[in-house]
Amino acid sequence: MSWADRAAPVVAEVIRRVGRGDMKMLRKELAKAYPFDERANTPYRAWLAEVRRQLGHPLNAPKRDPEDRQIDMFNHDRKQHEYGNEGSA
Repeated sequence: MSWADRAAPVVAEVIRRVGRGDMKMLRKELAKAYPFDERANTPYRAWLAEVRRQLGHPLNAPKRDPEDRQIDMFNHDRKQHEYGNEGSA
């Protein structure tokens, strides 16, 4: 069993118990629940990776202004546009 396999149920349980509403409290509880001896080397890296995997890393979250509608022109349904002459023989 890998370090991440051992960390996954612990992280999931803390997230389930605490919830995602208060991230500061969730981070504190995750720190308390660390299941390995030292916070170093492979076990700690696996723990951090598992926390990022289950919570989603904030750097990967899209930074987008909801009021900026300029990007909407790229989010249309491409099926509305016909490319080429598909109906002709």
